[in-house]
Amino acid sequence: MNAPFRLPRRWAAALVAACVTTGAGGQPPTEPTPGYPVAEAGALQSLEALQRALAMKEAEAAALQEQLATTADDMQRDDVRRRLVEVRAAIEEQRRQFDGFAADVDLGPFSPQKESKFDWQEQLGKLLEPILAEFENATAESRTIGQLRAQLEKVRTRRDLADKAVANLKTLLAQSASPDLRVRLENRRDVWTRIRDEADNEFSALNLQLQGRLAGRKSVLDQTTAYAKNFFRTRGLNLLLGIGAFCAVFFGFRYGERLARRLRRRGTEKRFSSRLAALLFHVFSVLGGLVAMMLTFNLAGDWFLLGIVVIFLFGVGWASIKTLPQQIETIKLMLNVGAVREGQLIAYDGTPYRVDALGLAAHLNNPWLEGGTRLLPVSFLVGLNSRPIGPDETLFPCEKGDWVALADGLTGQVVSQTPGSVVLNAAGGTRATYATAAFLGLQPRNLSTGFRVETTFGVDYRHQAVATTDIPAKMRAKLQAELPRLVGAENLADVQVAFAGANSSSLDYAVWADLRGAAAPLRARLPGLLQRLLVEACNENGWTIPFPQLTVHRE
Repeated sequence: MNAPFRLPRRWAAALVAACVTTGAGGQPPTEPTPGYPVAEAGALQSLEALQRALAMKEAEAAALQEQLATTADDMQRDDVRRRLVEVRAAIEEQRRQFDGFAADVDLGPFSPQKESKFDWQEQLGKLLEPILAEFENATAESRTIGQLRAQLEKVRTRRDLADKAVANLKTLLAQSASPDLRVRLENRRDVWTRIRDEADNEFSALNLQLQGRLAGRKSVLDQTTAYAKNFFRTRGLNLLLGIGAFCAVFFGFRYGERLARRLRRRGTEKRFSSRLAALLFHVFSVLGGLVAMMLTFNLAGDWFLLGIVVIFLFGVGWASIKTLPQQIETIKLMLNVGAVREGQLIAYDGTPYRVDALGLAAHLNNPWLEGGTRLLPVSFLVGLNSRPIGPDETLFPCEKGDWVALADGLTGQVVSQTPGSVVLNAAGGTRATYATAAFLGLQPRNLSTGFRVETTFGVDYRHQAVATTDIPAKMRAKLQAELPRLVGAENLADVQVAFAGANSSSLDYAVWADLRGAAAPLRARLPGLLQRLLVEACNENGWTIPFPQLTVHRE
């Protein structure tokens, strides 16, 4: 059975053999040997040609070896020895060709491999070479103009110096000098005049070139447009194919991740395995897209675009080294094993939120705020901590429409509350706006859930006998009778009067009233109302209200 005909290797060897045969004797190839197929006959013809060429080289080597043994002159011996080394190398190469063609196998594994050290600088230079070539081509006109300007400056300096030298020599010649000195000075004047004229001519020629370049130079917009047109004309298709390959792989992985998410059972999307799978899909979608783009550029032979992508990846990798701890924390957050967990409370920008979901993005929510839903890159949560939410804990101290009292003394009704600001309507129609974080820092008390108004009232010591019995009871009765009329019976929860203590000039009573949230608009007036009703009680019962007393002791 005839051996199979392998076209690439056989044709390559046949071409080599044909070249060798022609060079050796100029003989045309012989006719196919009878009894062989055409392909096999061509193979034998090539082997015959290689055999003849190899025999000629071996005969030449033998002749050189004999000449080396008989030559006495050292220079001739060195020349023969050098020629013999070249011929033996050619013989070795032709033998490898003969074996490769005759055996029709790859001889690479049988050849000794040269060990070479990896030189990253050399490899980087090879990678940057097409990029630098492209940059050099793009800036060729500008560099030429710059070189012309530099040459003009040098020639101008030479011309000016030569002109100064001529002027100085003329000044010396105008003075009386000896004949010999005058001859030498005239000679140097003529030399410097020639130098000046040559520099002036060179300056004119360079200036004409520069002006021609500048006149024909396009504007920055035209240059940019022309370069862009040339770029897309030569590399536009490769760029589009690379982008298309990236998008195909990237969105293919994304579609696969979405399909896998649909096939998973409901309720399993919060598991660690599901989160890890989603993360891996995301990573491989980006890496796979980049690999597809690089393969596309490589197959197209566009080393410029390939080098740009590789350098970009090197830059990203180098920058990522410095941010590696942050990236690790980001990955932990995406897997819900970091310092921030789903379903817990977090303070972001000073505002409390519930963490609804963690993934490539973080979903934060505060239903008590208008526009309280925020979608953030999960990396924004690095460095923060969350905690579990209590069973009775609210995410904000008030709602729209509630009345609040702040630590700065302001009392008002909430008009709006957002993640950015809280607006209050205060007494008299004043509108106050606080940043949400600043509002929470003022420890707002929600009056709409109920509040207490407290005051202190004193009577004279002459009523000491009934200070702890009749007076507190009658004061309380007065308040219970009048306050419902002023604030509404439905808004009054309780009222109490208790003896507080004996002061320096009065017997004091602690008075307080508990009211429901609907009475919050009256909060600022209620201390005055309580004092008025207590004064009326004193008038009705003949109780004296003491004045502050100052006692002066005399020695």
